[in-house]
Order: sequence, then structure tokens, then C-alpha cells
Amino acid sequence: MIVVKLNKRGMEKILRHHLWIFLDEIKTVISNEVSGIANLFYDDKFVGKGLYNGKSKNAIKVLTLKDAEINTEFFEKRFKTATMRRKNLSQYRREINSEGDLTPGLVVDRFGQTLVIQIRSLALEKMKNFIIDALVNVYSPNSIYERSDFESLPEEGLSRNKGLLYGKAPVPQIVEEDDLKFLVDVVKGQKTGFFYDQRESREFARKLAFEGKALDLFTYTGGFALNLAKSGMDVDAVDISSQDLEIGHQNAEMNGLKANFIKQDAFDIKNLDLYDLIIADPPSLIKRKAEKNKAVDFFSELTDQIIDHLKDKGYGCICSCAYNVNAEMIERIVMKSSTKKSVIVRPICWTGLPIDHPHLLSMPETNYLKCFWFEKAIGI
Repeated sequence: MIVVKLNKRGMEKILRHHLWIFLDEIKTVISNEVSGIANLFYDDKFVGKGLYNGKSKNAIKVLTLKDAEINTEFFEKRFKTATMRRKNLSQYRREINSEGDLTPGLVVDRFGQTLVIQIRSLALEKMKNFIIDALVNVYSPNSIYERSDFESLPEEGLSRNKGLLYGKAPVPQIVEEDDLKFLVDVVKGQKTGFFYDQRESREFARKLAFEGKALDLFTYTGGFALNLAKSGMDVDAVDISSQDLEIGHQNAEMNGLKANFIKQDAFDIKNLDLYDLIIADPPSLIKRKAEKNKAVDFFSELTDQIIDHLKDKGYGCICSCAYNVNAEMIERIVMKSSTKKSVIVRPICWTGLPIDHPHLLSMPETNYLKCFWFEKAIGI
């Protein structure tokens, strides 16, 4: 058994329903285990249970404030609640969104009868059998496949795991979204195979599109590019991955659309043309708050290039999937760049997480995706 006694700051986190408790918010740990389910106390009073990792500064992820047994039944209840939240959505969606669905450390994406999971907690990894059993009982999938093969591990001590956990080996399949079809390979693709979180931003991009030339940076398999092509734009789509670009080509052909897929570093577009619309959706540039300055440098250089390559009255979009890069930072970067380039910028709107990616008001960190849309206005 792991017993964790919280200090005052840790208890304040519990009271405001923030699910992360750091080492400096802990008074005492009584345990011979490095990780596992911890019973949480304050002033000798039981206050909850959480996932404990003694190797991590983010030591506890709170699971429940009740003295409940963490087993298959526990996860079944959480998953059933999550299905009710998504009852009017298609079967191509995010099924469990970690803290947003009160199941910290677990992500589950659904592709019809295939579930793809990511486990981001060392303690939760020990609960894998409970999780698999609960997923089978609630969703009756044909297969469950793990994609916890992170480029940068989200938690100290966690192993990189990838492979079939249940049922048949998954095969590439087609995701349909807004009259477009996308080929998804959950085994070879990035993360779980498809970025469901940009669904609403892709929809907005199509509404904003007009006759002209567009540039989709970090295109992956053509998500934004095909939506812009569907609206009649002449599209260049840039990515560094030959494999992803090949799937992008297949997606374009499958939808009867044309896009010019370009293999190059999307952080360097100096050799490219002028455009009426540019969208940049880079990978998460930082994993820790301490790397914020590095992210600002990357975004600043990228934004400078975007403004240089935007025609007057053109539209730009900068996306960030790093919660440490907030909306205020992005606006400040765009403002600084526009001032340096002697242009006027007019904000259009923000887009972000869709309904199947719930976040918590008590945890701003869970609202990780931010896309800032703006117009390069004519000077006065």
C-alpha cells in the first residue's frame, strides 16, 4: 500500500479539482513501491486515491475522491460515462481524453471497431489488464492496439510500448469526415494514427477558404490540405515525412482532389511562393515549462516566414498543441512579427478542441490545443 500525506497546497489542489499534485505539494510518502495506486490523506483524513510515481515531479494524478477499489469495474463506470458524452457522434472519435474524462494518463481513440490506446502513467501501466477488460466489456471492439511509443516520454520511468493487446491485428481503414475520406494506419501512423483534435479547425478552414493559393504546413496526411482543395483552392502541402506524404497523395486521389505535396522542413519555407491562406500546425515544440523560451523562438521564426509569404488580405493560422504555449503568447508573437514586418494584423477567431476532447475548467493544462486565425490587412 502507498500512503501519501498532502501538505496544505496539495489539499488546495484537491479542493479545486486539479488532478495533478507535485512533489513539493506532498508532506510524506509511506511506501516501498516506486509507483502504484496511492491513498491520499490530509491531516490524517482520507481525501482520495491517485496514480503515484515517485520518479516524477508530477507525482500524483488524482483518480477519485472516494475510497473506491481501482479495478475493472471502476474503469467500466468511467468509460460508460464517457460514451454518454459522445452519444451523438460517429464511431470515429476520441473515446477517452485523459483528465478531461477523469481518467488521467489514458487516451483512447476509436476507429470503428478498433480502439487505439496510449498509457501516459507508470502507475496506470500496472492497471493495463483492468483497462483492457473494461474496454472490451463497454465497447466490444474487434481489436485494441497500443501506441504508447512516444517520441518523448510523458512521465519518468514509463516504457515505450506498441502492439496488439486484444483481438485481431488492425488493418488500415478509412475515416470519413465532412464528406472527405482519410486513410488511417493506426500501426504506422503518428500517435494513434489520426488527429481527431483538429476536426473543428479543419471545418473552419473550409469555411474560410476561397479561390486562391493555400499552404498547409506540417500537413501530415493532408487533413487541412484536402479541406482547402475541396473548397477550390490550389494547395501546397509541406511535411518532412515521405511516408505521411505518400498517404496524403492516396487521400487526395481517393477524394478526387489535387494537392501539391512537398517534402521539406516546414519550419523553413523561404523558397516557397506567396499565398492567400497559410496554416501551420507544428508538432508540440516543448514538453516542459522550462522550454518555453525555445518554443517562442521557433514560433517567432515560423510566424515571420508566414507573414512574409502571405499576400495582402491573406489569412494565416498558427496552431499550438503545447499547453505551455498559451493564447496570449501566440497573439504576442504574431503582434511582434507583424510590427517588425510593418503590416497590420486583424484577428479573426480561435479554434480548439472538439466535443470529444473534453477539458476541465479547473485544469487549464487540459485545454492544450489553440489555433489563432488572423488576416494580413492592407496598410493604412
